[in-house]
Amino acid sequence: MKLSAFEKIIRKVVREEIDYALKREIALLKEELTTQPIQQRVVETTNNTQEVKEFRAKLRAQMPPPNFNTGNSTLNSLLSETAMAPSPEEVFNTNDPVNQFINKDYSQIMTAIEKKKEFRP
Repeated sequence: MKLSAFEKIIRKVVREEIDYALKREIALLKEELTTQPIQQRVVETTNNTQEVKEFRAKLRAQMPPPNFNTGNSTLNSLLSETAMAPSPEEVFNTNDPVNQFINKDYSQIMTAIEKKKEFRP
């Protein structure tokens, strides 16, 4: 038997074994996914802005100021301003209706939408 024919036979056998093993593992994973109950997790968020501000102040104190060496002074100053700009949470009031709308927990609404998509009369 020639070496090339022997290589082809080995490759074919290995390919078949890998296909068989992958199909078996995929079937086990699918079965595991369908048998496990879906756990819904509700996270309660608290608006403790003082703790958040203190935490961010500590982080900023620990971080060194950004050093941009692009060779262009205008670009360096623009990058420095952007890096030191306040976060959106600091800019917007927490009682602002737009901020409350954006930060609302939409997980329950999304699960209801998913359930409605799956419903077929």
